[in-house]
Amino acid sequence: MNDRVKQIVNLTPSSRGSQAGSHEEPVGIWIREIVLRLMVALGSLVFLTSAVDAAPPVKAPEFELVTLDGQRYSKDSLRGQPTLLVFWAPWCHFCQLELPLLAKFYRENKPDQLRILTIAFADTRANVENYVKDNPKTFVFPTAYDQEDQIAQKFGVSATPTFVVMNEHGDLTLAHFGARLNQNPQYQAFLESLR
Repeated sequence: MNDRVKQIVNLTPSSRGSQAGSHEEPVGIWIREIVLRLMVALGSLVFLTSAVDAAPPVKAPEFELVTLDGQRYSKDSLRGQPTLLVFWAPWCHFCQLELPLLAKFYRENKPDQLRILTIAFADTRANVENYVKDNPKTFVFPTAYDQEDQIAQKFGVSATPTFVVMNEHGDLTLAHFGARLNQNPQYQAFLESLR
């Protein structure tokens, strides 16, 4: 992965958040996630300010994935359509809040040309499949399981949720870490450009 892609989406390995099987106390996890999200938000603001000013487009890494229902997607197959990639995990509290909001947007307000793909990682396939099956009203968009976190690694993603926007040319144009994607002004500007 080139350095520019890392600059857009990479977080330190310690910033992944609470992991399944963690032995931390719930309050400790909650405090750590709040501190992490504040640090990431500040870092994202710095990145987004510089990205909007003069950053050249960054090519997304090559990838291929198969959704839980057997559909194949790749960077090439998505060319021509702007795409929102959502990296998430079943144990992630912020994901549990954001994914239903994304489903509502998908059903009611999504611009026709926008593709949305969710990519579960940092957990077992069984946990992902069970979570998707238990939440059918949420998973109205294609959902894939990232075996051994290979796609997340290609994108430099190590925290959940992470939202990545690829434009119709396969360039990375936005990365948003944590909750409240809909309150991100750059994301709102991106959606306006599609209307």
